[in-house]
Amino acid sequence: MSDFWVISVVLVVLALGFVLYPVVRAHRAKSNEGSVEALDRRSQNIAFFKDRLEEINAEKEAGNLSDEQFEQLKSELEAGLITDVDGLSHDAESAAKSMKVSVAAWSMTGIMLLSIPIVSYALYAKWGALDGVEQYREWGNSVPAISEGMPKQNIDELLVALREKLEANPDNPDGWFMLARSSMNLEKYDQASYAFLRMAELLEKEQEDASAIYGLAAQALFFAEQGQMTDKVKSILDKAFATNPDETNGLGLLGISAFEQGQYEDAIKYWGRILEVEPDNPSRDAIVAGINKARAALGLPLPVDKYSEAPLESNSEAVQGQTTDDPNEQSNTSSSVGADVKVLVELDASLASEVSPDDIIFIFARAVNGSPMPLAASRQTVSSLPILVTLNDEMAMGPMAKISSAEEVSIIARVSKSGQPGAMPGDLQGGMSPVKVGSGEVVKVVINEKVN
Repeated sequence: MSDFWVISVVLVVLALGFVLYPVVRAHRAKSNEGSVEALDRRSQNIAFFKDRLEEINAEKEAGNLSDEQFEQLKSELEAGLITDVDGLSHDAESAAKSMKVSVAAWSMTGIMLLSIPIVSYALYAKWGALDGVEQYREWGNSVPAISEGMPKQNIDELLVALREKLEANPDNPDGWFMLARSSMNLEKYDQASYAFLRMAELLEKEQEDASAIYGLAAQALFFAEQGQMTDKVKSILDKAFATNPDETNGLGLLGISAFEQGQYEDAIKYWGRILEVEPDNPSRDAIVAGINKARAALGLPLPVDKYSEAPLESNSEAVQGQTTDDPNEQSNTSSSVGADVKVLVELDASLASEVSPDDIIFIFARAVNGSPMPLAASRQTVSSLPILVTLNDEMAMGPMAKISSAEEVSIIARVSKSGQPGAMPGDLQGGMSPVKVGSGEVVKVVINEKVN
């Protein structure tokens, strides 16, 4: 932090210079002006006295003045010179008074020179963000490090230290957001939700709109609850909608929940509202696909999708005027055919003693850039290894999160000791990233590391 203090001192010195320079300049100008004026008057008085004395001497020698008249004129001339000298003395007194005024001005200047740094640092101590600067210096590079393949143990240690520092100095919304996003990337959804909530509280305290952060908090908790719309998730959504009824993250969650419960009309309403308030939503294609799938489930015709620019020709003939026994199958005839990833999963021989045949393996694909929600997932057991699985839209976690919506994905295979998809200490995993969707090539993933 030494550079911070050096820069602050330089700025204070510059501020002092703006105060000091005009005072010094005015004092010098006034002093020089007074000195020149006094010298000019003295020279002029002496020259006048000499000239006049020579004139009356000349008049006396010419016989035009008597001795008495000469002495009288000379006395008057000398008296005038003395008067002028008194005037100069008066000017000196005035200069002395002016000097006293200058001393007062200098005193005021001195007070300002002392008060500027004292007041500046006092105000910064009250309203500044030195703790925030320190935390940014210390943790500002932690997120890039996570994405660059830092060992997971080191990442966990960083996040633990970051959370402890934030708990000690909680008034740092940027720090909470950093913790939340990093936790989402590591599938620590409970911690991500907690961090988003702390950030939202700080934003509300500053009277800023926190609805989007509440929506992210609800989304993280939704993932932590295995995609269940629990009462706690609903309570967070209520906070988001209390400020912004059209908060898009919340609307997306309500749409997913409604679809999974077979409430297709509600799903269409929620997802359609997202596209109305945010036509350029980054997940637009997935939202449109979800709406189409819900319409197909209702047996509704799809001659033209009102949310997209082109007709859905492949779907319209299939659903117009009739439905099949399983309407959900109609959505699988879309352009997502071939949008899959073939994965061969193996277990490193060195870890064979760490697992049992009944241990659960989760194999899933996740967008390289985007939401951490899996786009496709397969549940297997260790006894089936090695195994070749094909991750496609039929394995989607929800209608808005499908593998066909991504060009590249990260593949992760995890042996879960707890039976839950979230990473826990003691689990074994392996991964590959990035993987191109629909390439037809088989991606080999070896489970070769332990989760700490």
